[in-house]
Amino acid sequence: MENLNLTQLEEQVLTSLIDSLYAEPGFSDVDAKDIANSTKIDIKSVRGGLGSLVKKGIVSIDGNSSGYQIIYLNRAYYHLHPQWKN
Repeated sequence: MENLNLTQLEEQVLTSLIDSLYAEPGFSDVDAKDIANSTKIDIKSVRGGLGSLVKKGIVSIDGNSSGYQIIYLNRAYYHLHPQWKN
């Protein structure tokens, strides 16, 4: 992750997301509240970190009609997940 030039907040948020991912690559049921709970970082800061990661193209956020915004690790960064390395 050191090659991504992330801030401390971005790295904490991304690490929490990666630690929460399971099943097949690209699948996620993680949202900002889950990350805030696991990191003990307030939700506004988590959302700011996620916004930065979206701008950098590392994650995507999918909103749906339930109001639950699911976060996905983008394909180019699957290698950051220990089980998804190519």
